Amino acid sequence: MKLLPLVLVLAACPKSGDKPKPLEPVKRGDAQGRLLPELDGGPIVLAPAPPLPAVPAGLPAAPANPRVTPEAVALGELLFYDSRLAQSGARACANCHDPATGYSGNVQLAADGKQNLRRTPALVNLAWAKAFAWDGRYATFADHLRSHLKGQLGDPLEVVVPRLDAVPLYHAHFARLGGAPQDGVVQALEAFVLTRYEADSAWDRMERTALTEGTTSTDPIVAGYQLFTGKAQCGVCHPPPLYTDHGFHKVAPNPFGDPGQKGSFKTPTLRGAAARTSFFHAGNVKTLEDAVAQYQHPPADADPVVAKIRLAPDEAKQLVAFLKALTVDLPTPTKPVLP
Repeated sequence: MKLLPLVLVLAACPKSGDKPKPLEPVKRGDAQGRLLPELDGGPIVLAPAPPLPAVPAGLPAAPANPRVTPEAVALGELLFYDSRLAQSGARACANCHDPATGYSGNVQLAADGKQNLRRTPALVNLAWAKAFAWDGRYATFADHLRSHLKGQLGDPLEVVVPRLDAVPLYHAHFARLGGAPQDGVVQALEAFVLTRYEADSAWDRMERTALTEGTTSTDPIVAGYQLFTGKAQCGVCHPPPLYTDHGFHKVAPNPFGDPGQKGSFKTPTLRGAAARTSFFHAGNVKTLEDAVAQYQHPPADADPVVAKIRLAPDEAKQLVAFLKALTVDLPTPTKPVLP
């Protein structure tokens, strides 16, 4: 019996009442003249890419970025979970940037087996970032990615791409994006990462009513916010609504002697902080409570604003309550079916 052409459907099932969208066949040849693989005489057919994730309430409008397209995000999601990117074939981006913890993690081993000096940062709300990496050495995420793939997964991009392009489904995705596959890998991962949003938390919903309706500071979350923006001075470096100034500061010990940016490190967003498993650039603090306590005993050469912070035990608890309310309790994203 003759087999029907294979249809690979990546889009989410349509909602009840929605009109089914027609599938988009990929053309036989791309801009470089490469022929697409065929199965039983027909080309691979890709489902229309799902729409871009919406920016949740509590965040500003995302900056316009022509590289962030539905098609790029659909491919980036697959690549993020695929261990074919690694030299060992045993590690993917998602292994270190754990989706269950805001795409963050602890200090990991690099591809060469040596321990990194820095913990795996969260990949949330990076659409508004001004520089990338803990020391801000990269002006764009694309620049960071090229170096990061080699250091953490082992192979340079020019070695990774032929391995991916040999997979028929990826070949079709690259053709749909257009351009060279090497650029397609970077664009896809960039688009996926820059659309990992964290907002619409319990605090975002409270903020719309609690502060305007006169809720008293006896509510520990509201009291924590008032401390955050006042006495504790957290808002100096972590201003709402992104809860980061995108700057570089020295606030915690540096156990590995990491040079950073003149000894300073990037201010991480505090959105999603309660879901993380380690804190500060070195990942040497393991709980949110201990992270708050760290500001009571800053290093001698810390930024001057940090040296002035003094909180009573009950105030520290209120600050933690606020930070927990700033974290969205969402189910862990489902790993896609890989080709």
